[in-house]
Amino acid sequence: MKRHLSFLSLAAMALAMSFTSCLSDGDDTIVLEDGRPTSTHGIPSDDLAGPNPEIEGSTTSIPNIQYTVEREGDDAIVRIDMTGVQNAGDYSWMRLLGTGEQGQNVWVEVDGKPKGIDVINNADNQENVRPMVDLVFCVDNSGSMSEEANAIARDIISWASLLESSNIDVRFGCVGYGNIDGVNGAINLTDANALSEYLNRSTGTSRTMGFAGSDASTLQTAASNFGYTNGECGGQAIRFGDRYMNFRTGSNRIYVNFTDEPNQPGNELWSTEFFKSQDNWSTTQGTVHTVYSASSSISESIGYREKPWRISEYTGGTVLYTSSSFTGVTLSDLPVTGAMQNSYVIRFTNVDEFMDGNAHEVTITILSPDGRTYAERTFYITFSEA
Repeated sequence: MKRHLSFLSLAAMALAMSFTSCLSDGDDTIVLEDGRPTSTHGIPSDDLAGPNPEIEGSTTSIPNIQYTVEREGDDAIVRIDMTGVQNAGDYSWMRLLGTGEQGQNVWVEVDGKPKGIDVINNADNQENVRPMVDLVFCVDNSGSMSEEANAIARDIISWASLLESSNIDVRFGCVGYGNIDGVNGAINLTDANALSEYLNRSTGTSRTMGFAGSDASTLQTAASNFGYTNGECGGQAIRFGDRYMNFRTGSNRIYVNFTDEPNQPGNELWSTEFFKSQDNWSTTQGTVHTVYSASSSISESIGYREKPWRISEYTGGTVLYTSSSFTGVTLSDLPVTGAMQNSYVIRFTNVDEFMDGNAHEVTITILSPDGRTYAERTFYITFSEA
């Protein structure tokens, strides 16, 4: 039987920390004014970290992460960048609290060893921290999308301008895909103005057909050699973006896939199930959000007619169901907007033993004090310095 971390355990932990007043000789830990014992880098000591609480099931999603390892003096510091996590029920964005903080709601273990973690909530640090995001729009431009194509392009342009003017360091790319012919248009990561010019070259579904930018010919050649599908296939478009978009090191990679059709791969390379395994789609390759403008009732056949939002489920993204006319939808209201604005940085240290070139199991567990919001994901990280 799995269990939640009890409030008595949390209280006992807090009480124990409140009595921490001195350090033994040779201890490299200091005590901050809030009573949290930390290392000299502001990261709580592993000695203060309890095991991840045991949970069963999930009521929210933990998205894919980006991670880097950097040296600060003699210590290796792991930095995990993660987009927002929603509270169950009201879908508000969680404020994550790490080791020793009152109301701790996130824990990290590496190979089963609890780590002392410091959490920076970017929403609390608007003036000091700008989340770095590379955002790729994958747009189905087959004939069935003719009704919503202009509205989607209009809202992408408006949304991109809004994001660019916010406290997010963001760039935008676009990949268009059709029926059977696969990827048939793209522009590499750029600013909102260049994206707007690309989408306004034409009207309707033609907006995302054709290639633009300084590497347009390279993208066109790559697309012509990328292969064909059984029909509309967002899985292929996402993988094209993964291979050919010029992502920045350390950026949160986010895809938004717009379609009104099942994912129709024709082979396992473009299937939704490809994204299920971290051996195929690693934790750093990005999170996929789905906007689906048709009935969600799909008679599913894996490899032929798949529910496209499964890619979002596997990567920790969100799903928005809308009408075929795309009316009543504003992309600024998409959950992914809040996910970017409410991102986190989780830091921990004492990882030299794991820097052996092998993949190590990193488990992130979230459990709100009221017990209603909980989730857990295991990632496999090869620790190495940037």
